[in-house]
Amino acid sequence: MKNKSGIVPCSNHVLIKPDALEEKTEGGIVIPSQVLQRHEASACYGYVIAVGPDAFTHVVERKVSPQNGDLQELRIRGYAEPFAEPGDRIAFAIYAGLESTGEDGEKYKVINDTDITAKVSERVTQTSIEARKPFSVD
Repeated sequence: MKNKSGIVPCSNHVLIKPDALEEKTEGGIVIPSQVLQRHEASACYGYVIAVGPDAFTHVVERKVSPQNGDLQELRIRGYAEPFAEPGDRIAFAIYAGLESTGEDGEKYKVINDTDITAKVSERVTQTSIEARKPFSVD
């Protein structure tokens, strides 16, 4: 995915595009704005747009120096593999990140790399709103 947002994550941060919420059900029922706001606050799926240069590698091992008691950095080590890369659909911590509107007018979030909880497929949804069906007319 190309980053058209004008937002470039720094350090161990990840830029994501949260999934848009449907404003009405499959059956045509308009979802009230209060319900949408509640679901938007808990939106926790989206796409990775960009990854900061230190993402997934910022764990630092330190030890106390026996000579002077100062902390010394031993080495920077990463995780076994990055949690996600641009284009991946992910789940992330519910209250994670800072929401921004990009140059393209779209909503984005900048989250810590450790707020990514899983990679998810296209069919995974965040609420049951999409699953609601119209009442039977029988």
